Amino acid sequence: MAIVLLDTSVASLLLPQSAARPERVLYEPHMVGNTLALSFQSIAELWKLAEKRRWAARRRGELEAFVRRFLVIPYDYELARVGARVCVEAEAQGRPFETGDAWIAATAVHRRLTLLAHDSDFKDRSVSGLTLLCFLP
Repeated sequence: MAIVLLDTSVASLLLPQSAARPERVLYEPHMVGNTLALSFQSIAELWKLAEKRRWAARRRGELEAFVRRFLVIPYDYELARVGARVCVEAEAQGRPFETGDAWIAATAVHRRLTLLAHDSDFKDRSVSGLTLLCFLP
């Protein structure tokens, strides 16, 4: 059993309202039997969605229960150093990361985790130390 890091895009495929989305089956084989992890950044992104959509208390409670299913990788000082390197490398390649995606990529690199992402910002990325599975066409 391994730990795999899910980008917010893949984590959202596991929400009950996304159960029928066809993209979900692309990532399921890489999740089954593994410990699923989220970066602190994904937690913030999920809560931003709840705030933006003004979810009621019941729905927020469901989100709280949902995120508690995951191992949450917190921020630490070394992650900031790795994040800076990831950002500079992406910029040098002419494809800078959006800040949130940079934190998630850096989390995967720092913790040496495979990242599952269904997000065009990750498609065809080549970052030192990043093991990435992104099944976008």
